[in-house]
Amino acid sequence: MTTTIAVSPEVAKELKLLKIEEGHESLDEMVRKILIEYKKRRFLEAGEKFRKRMEEKGLKPADLT
Repeated sequence: MTTTIAVSPEVAKELKLLKIEEGHESLDEMVRKILIEYKKRRFLEAGEKFRKRMEEKGLKPADLT
């Protein structure tokens, strides 16, 4: 099942160009990959934030076990 989302003509054009440049077969495939990369980045950022907080408190990963 497909659905429609509203984006400006400029965004639609950029998405189509990016799809072609990156060699994706469909916009759906491209958006799925973008979402995966976004989630990975958020996960890594959260890990970095956690690591910095541990350092601020003088803790090491071994202290968690």
